[in-house]
Amino acid sequence: MTLLWIGLGSLVLAAAVQLALRGGGRADRLFAILVLAGAALGIATAIGVLRDGTTLTATIPSMLPGGNWVLGLDPLSAAFLIAILGVGALSATYGIGYMRYDEEIAPWPSHAFFALEVAALSLVVCARSVMPFMGAWELMAIGSLLLILTEYRHAEARRAGFIYIVATHVGTLALFALFATLARNTGDWTFGALAQGTREPSAARTAVLALALLGFGVKAGFVPLHFWLPPAHAAAPSHVSALMSGVVIKIGIYGLLRVVWLVGAPPPWWGWTVFAIGTFSAIFGVLWALAQHDVKRLLAYHSVENIGIILMGLGLGALASAYGHPALAAIGYGAAVLHTMNHALFKSLLFFCAGAVYREARTRDLELLGGLARRMPVIWLAFAIGAAAIVGLPPFNGFVSEWLVYRGLLQAGQSADTLRLAVLGTPALALVGGLALACFAKVAGVVFLGTSRSPRADQAREPSALLRLPAIVIASVCVAIGVAPPFVIGVMLRAGGFVESVAVDPGSAADVSRSAWQVAAFALVLLVAVGVAAFLMHRLRVRVSRRVSDTWGCGYAAATPRMQYTASSFAAPLLDVFGAASGVRTHRGPTVFHSEPFDLALDRAIAPAWASVRRVTMRLRRLQQGRLRTYLVYAVATLTVLLGYLVVRGGA
Repeated sequence: MTLLWIGLGSLVLAAAVQLALRGGGRADRLFAILVLAGAALGIATAIGVLRDGTTLTATIPSMLPGGNWVLGLDPLSAAFLIAILGVGALSATYGIGYMRYDEEIAPWPSHAFFALEVAALSLVVCARSVMPFMGAWELMAIGSLLLILTEYRHAEARRAGFIYIVATHVGTLALFALFATLARNTGDWTFGALAQGTREPSAARTAVLALALLGFGVKAGFVPLHFWLPPAHAAAPSHVSALMSGVVIKIGIYGLLRVVWLVGAPPPWWGWTVFAIGTFSAIFGVLWALAQHDVKRLLAYHSVENIGIILMGLGLGALASAYGHPALAAIGYGAAVLHTMNHALFKSLLFFCAGAVYREARTRDLELLGGLARRMPVIWLAFAIGAAAIVGLPPFNGFVSEWLVYRGLLQAGQSADTLRLAVLGTPALALVGGLALACFAKVAGVVFLGTSRSPRADQAREPSALLRLPAIVIASVCVAIGVAPPFVIGVMLRAGGFVESVAVDPGSAADVSRSAWQVAAFALVLLVAVGVAAFLMHRLRVRVSRRVSDTWGCGYAAATPRMQYTASSFAAPLLDVFGAASGVRTHRGPTVFHSEPFDLALDRAIAPAWASVRRVTMRLRRLQQGRLRTYLVYAVATLTVLLGYLVVRGGA
């Protein structure tokens, strides 16, 4: 644990450097060194825990309510800590280059808050008692709010911050109720003691599982609790969006897995609920992503989709545990943890690329981009790798974790009590993959191919090395995991086995790894063959003399951007199939076709309900007169009503 504490201290020191020196070249270099060094120390500790399957614990004496503070690392928290520190360090480095594009905002407060946010996230997964957990949870929530408000001059950022703070405190209130329910029969607030008192079925255990879905579900952002996620991800700077999408929302997944570890095998109703929420979120997340025109909002909805896939794995593990299949439960939980890590990687990569496009082209609107592949080849290649990974194509890391979910679902089909999982889950996951492929074909085609649709896109160039290097590193890791899945599947199954409190059979883990590797190896060979064929065709084309002449253009002298597919027209045929559930309004005319996306949860349910509450409360403001005698009348009336109630009920 010593290395981990030094690493977290290095993150705090990096924040202090920015606050003390108020930015500048020297402060940025020192900041980057401290963040990268701190992350490396923490990741080294976590890899050791995952490799050996050990548990580290440290106790800090405290005079505060709740007793001593217990911190530690186990295989579950170690897996999440690697994602937090890895993505956090690369995002912090990327943020230095990203913020230099903005001349109106001083970047040093954002850098300092960013380092403290990564430290708070690390403490959340290291906490082993209630008080440090809730303290770190609140620090994380406040840090996220400050980072969302980095560009506070924009109304979009202020609105996103308001929605976020309301949502996150609803979740925090649910967590207070959860831990109060857990600890009502014991005076010990450590997780180990709480786990001993909630293993048997009871009303309190049912309440804990329901509160976990609400409290951690708001943070995870599954449908319909996702309403804060798209505006926050779109309004924040891209490196903040990468951290929030890659790591912050995964803390909700960590919380659900930790609660399962606390209460033991959950009842079937909870597993089916999680599985249904996951399936619903995966399908509608990708569908609503397909309707978006803002590239960052589109990526945010894909986070909703991937949270759904993670929940499908978690639901698979919970149901297998409830029906008495511990080996299958370990696969389900392990698939959830592995897809959590993989999503942290490729989603951060995609946000890095989207941020580079935004800084160079100065727009996030898909309808104004185009033709960037020639001007930004490195970013284009990195985006293509990230897109292939998020779609789940081999040989990239997204395929490995989705393959593990498929493998678990197919294995569930071999037992009568879990057969429904395979029947329902497999086609749903296939549908999600098909829709995701269509969505990223749209993004890649509209943003990077064709010709520019605006002068700003025409002026875009390759960004600085600070924006390219983090993207190259993450893209390399995505490829490495994809071509060598045995190195990650085994340790992730160990984390899944820890949640289920069962040792994973090495033979079973090797069998799962072998099957994923065979598919990935075939895909790699196919990819190399296509690359070699393309290279040979290019060489052959260069050597053969060609005669160039104009082709018949059907009356048009040259192609213009208006002849290209737009984001609206590309997605329209698929969205029309889903009707009103697609979350898009279309405008069709003789010479124009345009679509406007909207959020079914925020715009059609929460915002109208909030407006109704606001109207009622504004009417109640008439009761506030500002006169003392009026308030005394209110107090006497309230006292009279309470006394009348006691008389009627016959109380003492």
